[in-house]
Amino acid sequence: MELRLLGPIELLSDGRQVPLGGAKPRVLLATLLLAPCRVITVERLIEAIWQDDPPASARGVLQTYVASLRRAFAGAGLPEVIVSHRLGYAAEVPPDSLDKDVFERLVEQGRRAARDGGHREAAQSFRAALALWRGPALGGIGDTYLRAEAARLEELRLAALEERIAADLAMGQDDGLVDELSKLVTAHPARERLRRDLMVLLYQAGRQADALATYQQGRRVLVEELGIEPGPELRRVHESILRSDPALLRAAKVPPPRQLPWPPPDFTAREEELADLRARLTGQDTMPVCVIFGPGGVGKSALALRAAHEIAHHYPDGQLHVELRGTTEVPPTPQEVLGRLLRDLEPGTPPPGTLEECAARYRTLLADRRKLIVLEDAAAERQVRPLLPGARGCGVIVTSRNRLAGLAGASVLDLGLLPDDAALHLLGRVAGAERVATDPDAAARIVRQCGGLPLALRIAGARLVSRRHWPVARLADRLADEQGRLDELAAGDQEVRAGIALSYDLLPPEAKTALRRLGLLGLPYVPVWVAAAAMETGLDEAEEVLDQLVDVSLAAVVGTDATGRARYRLHDLIRLFARERAHAEEPEAERTSMVRRVLGGWLWLLERLSEAVPSGWIPLRVTVGLARPVEPEVARMALADPHGWFRGEEESLIVAVELATAMDLDDIAVGLAAALSSVAFEGSQYVFDNPFATWHRTHEAALAVARRMDNALGEATLLGGLGHLHYERDQYAESREYLGQALSLFRSAGDARGEAATLAALGAACREQGYLPEALHFLGRASALWAGLADPAALAHVKRMTGTVHLERGDFPACRADLDAALSLYREAGNRRGEGLTLRSMSLYHRARGELARSEEHCEHALTISRDLGDRLIEAYCMRSLGKTWMRLGRFDAARGAMEESLAVCRTLTDRWGEACTLRTLGELDLAEGRLYQARSRLTESLALWETLRTALFRARTLRDLALVHKALGEDAAAKTTLDEAMEIFRLHEAREAHELGG
Repeated sequence: MELRLLGPIELLSDGRQVPLGGAKPRVLLATLLLAPCRVITVERLIEAIWQDDPPASARGVLQTYVASLRRAFAGAGLPEVIVSHRLGYAAEVPPDSLDKDVFERLVEQGRRAARDGGHREAAQSFRAALALWRGPALGGIGDTYLRAEAARLEELRLAALEERIAADLAMGQDDGLVDELSKLVTAHPARERLRRDLMVLLYQAGRQADALATYQQGRRVLVEELGIEPGPELRRVHESILRSDPALLRAAKVPPPRQLPWPPPDFTAREEELADLRARLTGQDTMPVCVIFGPGGVGKSALALRAAHEIAHHYPDGQLHVELRGTTEVPPTPQEVLGRLLRDLEPGTPPPGTLEECAARYRTLLADRRKLIVLEDAAAERQVRPLLPGARGCGVIVTSRNRLAGLAGASVLDLGLLPDDAALHLLGRVAGAERVATDPDAAARIVRQCGGLPLALRIAGARLVSRRHWPVARLADRLADEQGRLDELAAGDQEVRAGIALSYDLLPPEAKTALRRLGLLGLPYVPVWVAAAAMETGLDEAEEVLDQLVDVSLAAVVGTDATGRARYRLHDLIRLFARERAHAEEPEAERTSMVRRVLGGWLWLLERLSEAVPSGWIPLRVTVGLARPVEPEVARMALADPHGWFRGEEESLIVAVELATAMDLDDIAVGLAAALSSVAFEGSQYVFDNPFATWHRTHEAALAVARRMDNALGEATLLGGLGHLHYERDQYAESREYLGQALSLFRSAGDARGEAATLAALGAACREQGYLPEALHFLGRASALWAGLADPAALAHVKRMTGTVHLERGDFPACRADLDAALSLYREAGNRRGEGLTLRSMSLYHRARGELARSEEHCEHALTISRDLGDRLIEAYCMRSLGKTWMRLGRFDAARGAMEESLAVCRTLTDRWGEACTLRTLGELDLAEGRLYQARSRLTESLALWETLRTALFRARTLRDLALVHKALGEDAAAKTTLDEAMEIFRLHEAREAHELGG
């Protein structure tokens, strides 16, 4: 039985409609159903049916209607619902038969799910509730009471609709919502929640103007029809859209990650362990964390991947897979791992700058998602904790050689050795069941000698595969002949060494050499060209040897590079074994020479990339005699896609610098670290996921060996690089401290180039903080040195910076002379990026002199160059400059568009100086247009950034602008306080300049 009030009043039996008579019996039934199990008096029922004009026979007619309804129920074979009482009648409704009750229950269920963060379940409940509606509640019939109840139900329907939309938005399910919300806002113009959600969706779709227009339309409705202003939530969203608040943006949709490698096809046994993992990872409401621990080679990864594939359907939002390389000397830090995960979850968005920010963003992206995360080979709890999601719905599998008992709430699975029958089955899966069956006694001996360790069994089986002419007994005899082999296999964490040694001993000489040398390098991935450099062979020969290692399970293929050649990986234990053999079998001179060849190849590639994509700053030193050319096809691959090449090589480059450090190869460590920093940015594009982390880590490692080996020039180079790192992060005081140390060392060593580059960098850092006399001092000395070093691009850089300082001081003749010289030198050097930067500076010069047409012309030329080069940051700076010129010309709309675009890019690239400057300029524009509250908001944001950057002069200028806004708003006290603060900073600055200039 179905009783329906959410639309025309209906009774259904087995899906078929039961006739109820005319409108009056339906009103009677609806009145009873709206208050089930409550007695409704005869008088109230008469009033509901006839309102204020009942007939004299109303009581008799009412009884007739009750009787007809009872006949309808009975005729359909339904239980009696209308029950008589001495005062009137009541409706006894079976559970879940009245659609109104089901609707209210589903709505409450959805609200509980939403409160608990279960947006998917909430959306499903709200959709099920809304699907019960067939039209206006009660079909539009009834008296005042029924119409009030119908209005209440309609309000519940709209609220449920709003909450369903909110759940969809929380999940990122916004397909078709713009159209739906547009219709709803038209139908219900005063409902602010619907209007707010539509504004946010329009803004996220890049339709900022439509979002603002939607707000204005709603405000007009509220003011004209209700006499009220929009509520605080709607106003907050409106203000956020005006200031392009990045918090309103949501990452673009990407396909769910499906990163699980396929488990080994010869996976054997472990049925109990698999059942345990399945139960733990699919049967809990909280987030399950399962740790699989045991010795190396026991099959942790195989079990984890097999379990992950079996339960993947339980995690429909994707599966993430991460190698934590906990058995390497330098496992990746949690921040490095989070950087890669965030890139997968939010392609194209740079990760935040700190571990805490990365972890918070990661947890946010996984909230209300059902994702499985597999973390292989964890080193310790501190490496895993930041990688754990923060809410239910996700599952985590961790493999480690350590128990990780410090992971609160984690369940630990101690994975032991295989029993004999399972081990024999595994050997047969690898070597071939028929072959093993030819000599079961010999096969049983191999199983016993391998101690039930899956990795050792697989290595033994692979040997049989690679030596088809051997009888099974031959391998069993060889294992028995190894002195100490059984002891090694049974000795805990080192038991695999003898098994690897057996495979190693059977390799041809060139494959042994390859394995030893790749083990010594310790790289996470091995491209073919690295193996070729290590072995001093061509690419084809190196690839053939690497494939031999793959054939005997001593290496694995882990994808291909842009040339179509495979990339390889050594298992961690095999890599450790190979490194031991390298130290035992190769003289130190050969090991050193090999490392220099490989690292010299990376250095050569970095230098070629630096030439192809100049960073725009002056290298501190020129590396001589360390770079080693690599095969042309490798160079072409790297130059064709610098971003892709760097992302593939980043981990290896870090390991390379740290390897050189460990081997006291200070010159190559310094050269590699310096070269890495010179190409950490391609224009304004981040080449690495987190260039600052890579930059800092490699510089600190190389700095340690430079100091240990008394390499003063190397130390100076790295200190200068750290100074530039802090400059790029807008940490100008720290930058000047490092640069000052580097300057002293360059001078002591008599390195004029290093001294000149450091002086130029010091001048730039002083300029950013408004220390203009000091900036001129350093830049002047740098200019004198560069004039004698025959480097026109470097001299042009100094001239341009000097010109901008003169412009800040209002010295127009000196500014023009320096900028003209810079432009000529950049063109002589063929440096288009420098030419574009100088043209932008010339635009600022002409604007300061009121020559607005010339300013516009130079800035548009600079903008064209920056777009040709794909330099987004310089393009943003040009847009801001052009916008300010347009503002002076009275072209306010064009100016605002340019500045908003500039602000968005600065925020995306985390350029706080550019963001602060653009916010100030937007505040000036708002003030010019009379948008005083917006101007105050922009300038206040700018002030906060200048305070963070410790740039007093720019802060004072912004305070002066803010004082004008306060004055225009009639806030005289605030205007005076703000202006006094600005003037005090100006006075201190002038006094400081006077002191620096000798009074």
